[in-house]
Amino acid sequence: MQDAFAVGLSVQGNQEHPFSTQVKGYSGERLRFAALRFSPHTTCSPRATGLRSRLLVSLHREGVALVHQEGRETRIEPDDLFIIDPSRPFFIEAGNVLAHSLYIEHSALRAIVPEIELHTARQVRTTYGAGAVLRHTIDQLLAQTDRLSDLEADRLADALPFLIAASLAGTSPDTRPPPSRLRALHKQRIMGYVKDNLRNHEIDAAHIAAAINLSTRYIYELFEDEDVPLMKWIWQTRLERCRADLASAAMRSRSIGEIAFYWGFNDITHFSRAFRQRYGVSPRAFRKTALSQAAAH
Repeated sequence: MQDAFAVGLSVQGNQEHPFSTQVKGYSGERLRFAALRFSPHTTCSPRATGLRSRLLVSLHREGVALVHQEGRETRIEPDDLFIIDPSRPFFIEAGNVLAHSLYIEHSALRAIVPEIELHTARQVRTTYGAGAVLRHTIDQLLAQTDRLSDLEADRLADALPFLIAASLAGTSPDTRPPPSRLRALHKQRIMGYVKDNLRNHEIDAAHIAAAINLSTRYIYELFEDEDVPLMKWIWQTRLERCRADLASAAMRSRSIGEIAFYWGFNDITHFSRAFRQRYGVSPRAFRKTALSQAAAH
């Protein structure tokens, strides 16, 4: 997708069905579009950042999808159109779908719609008005793929941003706060990543943000309403893992320092202080008592 259409995507099938896709498209100097048939999958931001991809303008023809970007979540059905900026964090969940997609240069569309980022991940109906004109145009582009000259393709590339802008003119940018379901999805991704990387002593909000393509500021915002801040939750979880290992007879041969370092602590003094503060006893005293009680039983 990046090579042919200058748009970076990370696509993954689900566990029940092997991923499959069929692509028919046109990739010229300025005009790029494609018909894509996908099996159930998720699509998200590419791991490689700094890549200035084109905007994805996707006309849904079959199937249903949920698109997420900039704190918005929208259900997309047949004859709906949506826009995604692949250079910013996004997430798409889809079943079996057929999409007719345009890949539009950022600058070309932003010159006409300066607030384009307010229109991403939003439903644009194409059954009437300018949306219907755009839908017929996209369908005809695919029908004429093999008959376009280079000059015709360049002229169409000039016209398409204006058609897209006209389709957006009948809708109002949605500036509502992020829906709870999207926030829950992001929190689930964050906590899953943390649990998988708990042993990494360098993990912090910036590290997590880079790994899952969210901003550091947004990650902090997600946990503002929690009783325990994110980094404190990470420390508590590490302490719980250490406490379990210290109480395990199977871990008797491992030193307290080894256990602490294994679970991401890189300062044994700091670990001992945090352990005592949380559990009211030193790691050494806790271990001695726990192993004695286990032996007695």
